[in-house]
Amino acid sequence: MQSDLGYSRNFVEKFRADSVSQLITRGPKTSRLLVSRLRRDTAGHGLVTPPQGDAVFSVLLQLREQKQRELFLDGRCIHRGAYLARTTSVVNHLELPCANLISPFDNLMFTIPQSALNEIADESGVGRVDHLYCEPGGVLDETVWHLGNALLPALERPHEVNSMYAEHVMLGAYTYFAQTFGGMRPSRERPGTLAPWQLKRAMDAMGSQIDADVSLKMLAAASGLSVSYFIRAFKASTGEPPHRWMLRHRVERAKDLLSGTEATLAEIAISCGFADQSHFTRVFKTFVGVSPAAWKRSIRH
Repeated sequence: MQSDLGYSRNFVEKFRADSVSQLITRGPKTSRLLVSRLRRDTAGHGLVTPPQGDAVFSVLLQLREQKQRELFLDGRCIHRGAYLARTTSVVNHLELPCANLISPFDNLMFTIPQSALNEIADESGVGRVDHLYCEPGGVLDETVWHLGNALLPALERPHEVNSMYAEHVMLGAYTYFAQTFGGMRPSRERPGTLAPWQLKRAMDAMGSQIDADVSLKMLAAASGLSVSYFIRAFKASTGEPPHRWMLRHRVERAKDLLSGTEATLAEIAISCGFADQSHFTRVFKTFVGVSPAAWKRSIRH
């Protein structure tokens, strides 16, 4: 199988962008969920043809206005003009798309293979969808705009993103695309809370692997549930999605080490599963309100 890096690059290598950042994770089974931020600040990129011939869709969110652009499908121009900021558009790679990127651009591109749509539908127990579509000039969809903005910090610092967060947000985005642009019915399941043994097993797994990158797929499988069902049931049980619970647990563990050891902030960061000291400081301040160093000083006075 092609590596995740090779797969990711395949969808952006034709763009002569000034900057590219990407986040990739796994779908409910074996599919890959990919989002890329592509930015170019100069005009005159010219023609770009994404990978063609595979059952893949691209959902694009314009982070700023692209004043001039042409889109061709099967050799026929179907849209010429501007794509406004916040506009969402959909491209089917089987329709042999080709874009003439005349103006500077800054967008998020979600790459959605048919296999991911199939897995999401199967996991939800609803009928599959085989097509995503919206008007050629794009649509203003506030949900896509908020989903995209939620991913921007992760795209700026992908090394800090844990698997649980990436799986949660990307699965939510892909499910929304399938429902909104593909007509997939919402899941018929109405999840309640986790059974006590399921909740304990999930918390024990996360607590015992505080310095590891635990995946939602592993936690859901241990509970005998689908990933999407597990996420909703865990939040119903605890008030927080799993990735948020894990961050809080890491912060509490860090407090124990700050108060009971002479370990450095960098050592505590790594032992509690943070990417580095700056990542640790940002998360700690989010939950506690002050930096780790300030908190340590405060408890010693």
